Amino acid sequence: MTVKALLALYILLQASPIMVDKIAAIVNDEIITIHDIERAIVFFPILRKKSEDEESFYFRVLSGLIDFKVISLEFSDEFNPSEEDIEQVQTPILKKAGSMEKLLVVLNNFTMSWSDFQNFIGEKVLYEKVLREKFQMEITVPFSDIEAFYREDYFPSQQRLGLAPQTLVEMAPVIEKYLRQLRTAEQLSSWLNDLRANYNIEIKLRSRQ
Repeated sequence: MTVKALLALYILLQASPIMVDKIAAIVNDEIITIHDIERAIVFFPILRKKSEDEESFYFRVLSGLIDFKVISLEFSDEFNPSEEDIEQVQTPILKKAGSMEKLLVVLNNFTMSWSDFQNFIGEKVLYEKVLREKFQMEITVPFSDIEAFYREDYFPSQQRLGLAPQTLVEMAPVIEKYLRQLRTAEQLSSWLNDLRANYNIEIKLRSRQ
């Protein structure tokens, strides 16, 4: 090969960089990469928990991406996201980035075009649409559960902190909302696990422990 041909090949490779990416998981034949996890952490409003180490955080983000993938495989023929659905996902991403200009810089750092970005968030858009329209559950919280939480959790915790507890009447709406959110999350997790059971999911990401 001549020097001229080598130079042309080098320029071609520089213009179209090749990224070698590790596979983090496979859902049926659909691949999720380490790079996908890193992009999800940067783009989506995902917060690392105070007591969560980096590895656990990565696995939690991966689990979310698997849920997106499963929902996409299950419902992509049934749902067609609208511009409003896309905007509901894009708005928090723009807010996190700070501005459109800053988001475009982030995309450039990931060597992503706007079309690449739209494709990447597509499964999250569909996931949130399906949850809004398919997973609608009205969780009823009996007053006896609110009373038990107040007596067994809230009141003792306030005493341990040396704080004056509010009355049951004052705390009932707050406790009801908290218990409803908790139980909705539990129901959602159960529903997603049932859907996951229909797919061949291989976790390739390995713990360092």
